[in-house]
Amino acid sequence: MSRSRVVKVLGVLLLAICSLPWVAGCGSEGGEEETEASRPSYPPGLSAQSSPRQVAEALIAALDEGDGQTLLGLVAIEHGAGEVDAIYRKYGRESDKTPAEVARLTISGWGATYAWFQKGATRVTAERIAGDTATVEAQGINPNTNRPRLLQIDMVREDGLWKVKPGLQSREL
Repeated sequence: MSRSRVVKVLGVLLLAICSLPWVAGCGSEGGEEETEASRPSYPPGLSAQSSPRQVAEALIAALDEGDGQTLLGLVAIEHGAGEVDAIYRKYGRESDKTPAEVARLTISGWGATYAWFQKGATRVTAERIAGDTATVEAQGINPNTNRPRLLQIDMVREDGLWKVKPGLQSREL
């Protein structure tokens, strides 16, 4: 992919991020340095004892309701920052994305994937845990075709909590 194409894609992503209702006002404000204390807290009702299934259910509910605070609290920021860094390195650059920007990019991607699901109709169907990673599957309905869709939610433990990785995956069944 050419450099100008990468710049265009990033521009479109940033425009999309700014237009999503659950992303507006997320993270640190213009130019403020992010501190550990300013990181989003884990959503109420979830704890270190929560299962990946429970975290996935909270994610789906937050996507259904456009609950940006809950979505922010579920982002695997450290993992996402590593993925963003790897993309930049692939093109010979160094990432300048803050944790707040990584979180906003992640949430934007989740929203784009979940747009293919009818709100309120997605249910968790399976959970697989392997050490500090997990995959949860959910089934929903495509509102355009009324056909069932599979949603794959990959997670990782960060600071002892199950967090959702960037890049939800979905496909029609």
